[in-house]
Amino acid sequence: MNVELKGYRSLILVGLGLLALLLGLMISKLLSEYENLSIVEDTIFTGQDYYQLDAQLADLDITLREQITNKNISKDELLLKVDTVLNKLYVLESSQSGVILGYNEEVRVLMKPIDQFVGKTISILEKNDEILFDDILVLHEMVKKVRPKISKNAFLVYRLAVIRSQEQRVNFSKQLMWTGGSAVSFLIMLAGLLLLLDRMLRSAIRRADELTASSRQLALTVAGSMDAIIIADGYSKIIEYNTSAEGVFGWSRKEIIGRTMEEILFPKGLRDAYKNAMAQSSEVTNTNAVDGVRVELTAWRKNGEEFEVELNMTYVERNDDAIYMAYIRDISDRKVAEKILIEARDRAERTDKAKSQFLAVMSHEMRTPLAGIIGVMDLLKATNLSKKQDHYVQIATSSGEVMLEHINEALDITRIEGGAFELSPQEFNLPDLARSLVEVLKPLANEKELSLELQIDDNIKAYFLGDSHRIRQILTNLLGNSIKFTDEGSIQFVISCSHEADVSRLKFTITDTGLGIAPENHEKIFEDFVAISSGDERQSRGDGLGLSISRKIARQMGGDIIVESNINEGATFILNLPLKQVAKTDVVEPKALDIPIENFKKINVLVVEDSTTNREVLCDMLEGMGHNVSSATNGLETLDLAKKQIFDIIFMDINMPIIGGIEATHKIRSGGGLNSKTYIAGLTAHGSDEFGVEAKEAGMDCYITKPIRLAALRKIISDVISDSSFETIGELSPVLMELFETLGREKALGVGWVFFEELEQFIKQYDQDFFGKDNNALAEAAHKLKGASAMFGQDLLEKQLAQLEFDARKYATKDLTDRIRSLEGIAKHSEAIFSNYVSLIIK
Repeated sequence: MNVELKGYRSLILVGLGLLALLLGLMISKLLSEYENLSIVEDTIFTGQDYYQLDAQLADLDITLREQITNKNISKDELLLKVDTVLNKLYVLESSQSGVILGYNEEVRVLMKPIDQFVGKTISILEKNDEILFDDILVLHEMVKKVRPKISKNAFLVYRLAVIRSQEQRVNFSKQLMWTGGSAVSFLIMLAGLLLLLDRMLRSAIRRADELTASSRQLALTVAGSMDAIIIADGYSKIIEYNTSAEGVFGWSRKEIIGRTMEEILFPKGLRDAYKNAMAQSSEVTNTNAVDGVRVELTAWRKNGEEFEVELNMTYVERNDDAIYMAYIRDISDRKVAEKILIEARDRAERTDKAKSQFLAVMSHEMRTPLAGIIGVMDLLKATNLSKKQDHYVQIATSSGEVMLEHINEALDITRIEGGAFELSPQEFNLPDLARSLVEVLKPLANEKELSLELQIDDNIKAYFLGDSHRIRQILTNLLGNSIKFTDEGSIQFVISCSHEADVSRLKFTITDTGLGIAPENHEKIFEDFVAISSGDERQSRGDGLGLSISRKIARQMGGDIIVESNINEGATFILNLPLKQVAKTDVVEPKALDIPIENFKKINVLVVEDSTTNREVLCDMLEGMGHNVSSATNGLETLDLAKKQIFDIIFMDINMPIIGGIEATHKIRSGGGLNSKTYIAGLTAHGSDEFGVEAKEAGMDCYITKPIRLAALRKIISDVISDSSFETIGELSPVLMELFETLGREKALGVGWVFFEELEQFIKQYDQDFFGKDNNALAEAAHKLKGASAMFGQDLLEKQLAQLEFDARKYATKDLTDRIRSLEGIAKHSEAIFSNYVSLIIK
């Protein structure tokens, strides 16, 4: 608004200046023309003066004639008349009109004889004290000559005066017209200025009214604000203080006006913070920012009580003076509420963390005895039991399996809610997974006389990339529920698919003829710990966790589970999953070998378990299969045993005292000892895969969750034995036993130890670059040791040395370090076998 008024004021000043300049020019021009008109009138009078001069010259001429005629010369009379003429000429020449006429060429020509007359007359009169007769004659003659010039000049002056008078009248008339037009323009401009002044006045009145209303509104706002509003000048002296501020700080307006804010309202330690807020507010204003500076600090009341406030400082300039406006809010109650909320949040987080820790601990603590129970049940099944005893064992085993399933579900919920749930994608054969699932669940359906049918579309490719374990878990839950809640009829399991460029949209549809689900309960059955009951008080759907976990896992995989059902119309559950296609040749996957115990190779097994029950059960299972079993209770004992004896398989518990399973595995793998290549299977009672990555990085070959079942144990051993790279090196060679019988114990021992010392020396020589690049010398040394190893019946050593000899002879410059390292490991194994045999002989 001020800018607009300043613009109007500048415009008015410019208009007034232009009007004043126009008026000055007009008056100056008018006066100039009037003066020129006066000069013209003077010129007319000058013509009359010329006629008077001519009369005076005529009078002088008469006097001169009389004196010539009478020869009576009267100097005084003559001088009087001459002076009269000369004075008249001087007056004519010095007048303004005379000066102006002097610029006319014709007048100047006529004035030349007159000027000569004046000069000669003055020279004659000043020459002698008396005027001679000849001088009078000369004067008479000059008067006669000059009089016509004067008459002519008088006429010329009249003529010029008339011409100039006409010109000046025309000019004066024009000037009057211009002046009149200017006057009209001046009046118009004056009227415009008056209108502008009127507009300015009305605008100023309107602005004043708005300012008054705004001031009144601002005053009411400030007075009615719930926040304390304090206004201070550039020196921090308080100049305004609202009612809320009186309530917040306890100071009355009269008491605080004129005092500084930091002196009265803020403790000493926080005055710098307040001053910084003032400085920052002025900087913010200079950058055209809208918001002020907002800080939280401590203030004090009149009674000395300290409390927390939020200060919002703004800055304005008024009449070149700095004005600071402080909006202060008492946030002590809010801080208390925030503290309560933070404490509640922390308690909730601690509770949630404690819940997760509790579930993890309970998982371990429950799985440990559960592993013993289920393991003992498996061992008990292998004994001669009566039909009734076998029934009881089956019930106990089934109950243990149900408990294990509930533990797994609870832990899955915890991992999903905590964001620790991870999928393990791998290639799998979908049709095989579906068929094996139906085979497992079909006996349950047969018990209720239900038909369970599987239908797989022809366009479904065999292999996909996904977490097959979790897919199996979801489908098992959905099919299990359908069997559980269907009393008669059938269950249809249909798998269809639509293929896209990089992904296939798989649709698993499970339809049953059970009681059905009301539409209002379609979403409730997927909630945690929710079970829906039918009208006759029987549970119709939901076991509390299964469906909830299944949907959450499906959504983690990018899919979902939906249900379509009505009461007494059965239910259809649809699992949609996007899975990536895998272009892989369909091969027959090896199944677990169901080989009688007596047909297994006898191997050396080490069981590492800190739980006495689980250790004994696992040892009994392995011994029942006919294997040599050793045991350890912690990682430290394991490392000691691994240095002394070769094992074909080590079952390693993850969590153990002193040294854990992961650390022990890492040391076995990195130590290069007897068991650095041994198959190690990790065991854990934890329900999650939290140790899976660590176990793999440490060098474990597989990772198993307790309890380990007898069938699973057989499969692990079968897979290891059936591996083409597996060779049992723990059996005594008949050649070695024959050598001891032939040479005798003492000689055989001596020759044997010499052989192993030579073998060790050979490996050291290679490491010390004894052979250099001469692989032929290396081949010769290997050849000698090969013959010695054959004599001792060390078949593995003989094969390794033969291969080393072959490579050394064929590749003259090849680096054979890998061969030497492999030979070193087998040499340690062979020496350990030899030591074991010697210890048996000594015993």
